[in-house]
Amino acid sequence: MAKLSNSLRRTPVYILHGWAIDENNEQKWQPFIEFIEKEGWQVHFLGLPGLTTPLDKVWQLNDYVNWVHQELSSQPKVILIGHSFGGQLAVRYASVFPEQVERLVLLDPAGIRPFTLKARVKRKVFGTAAKLGKVFFPLQMGRVILHKMAGEKDYLQASPTMRKTMQNVLEDEVRADLGRVSAPTCIIWGDLDTATPVSHAQIFSAGIAHSQLHFISGARHSPQFTHVEQTAKQVLIFLEQSYQE
Repeated sequence: MAKLSNSLRRTPVYILHGWAIDENNEQKWQPFIEFIEKEGWQVHFLGLPGLTTPLDKVWQLNDYVNWVHQELSSQPKVILIGHSFGGQLAVRYASVFPEQVERLVLLDPAGIRPFTLKARVKRKVFGTAAKLGKVFFPLQMGRVILHKMAGEKDYLQASPTMRKTMQNVLEDEVRADLGRVSAPTCIIWGDLDTATPVSHAQIFSAGIAHSQLHFISGARHSPQFTHVEQTAKQVLIFLEQSYQE
């Protein structure tokens, strides 16, 4: 890879992680982060409220956008890497603050509502459980049933506040935001992903004007964890190509 000038390398990279209530979340990103940092990039991991720190009220997707904007207020330009929910958030952010986002990388982004039977059941279960809270599933057996139906252990681990927040996020599509993203964008998708359907890759690619789409063979929903080198190299190639244009 050709070396970038020091001035271009100073553009900071911020990672917006997926919807995971996991105290080891940042640690899981470290191999990927280290690969990017070896090429001279300054990478920052943003731990999202409710997932790494408690939330005392229900949030909407736009509340996360406002929070990120506060966190990045000192930066005139940033590069965003968003995975899953973080990708959904990154798209909304790039559409609202296009002047600040220099480059955008989306890893298996969420934000497009699937209309399969499983997805419809999932949204129905989430909505009902969010309204009725723990009373609806007071027994462990009920929690297991919800897990089986919804397929989301993070939902079961969440507080009532975060369950409602999760429901709000699931209901907020970014399909209309795609056309307002002006930053050059690299979309990377695991070709075996079932969490965010592979068919959605074409929706993001077609919707974002200055975008390129790459598939990681054999990867599922988190190629940055399972195919670290392949995913990181694709990101680095994109960033270097963008600066050379």
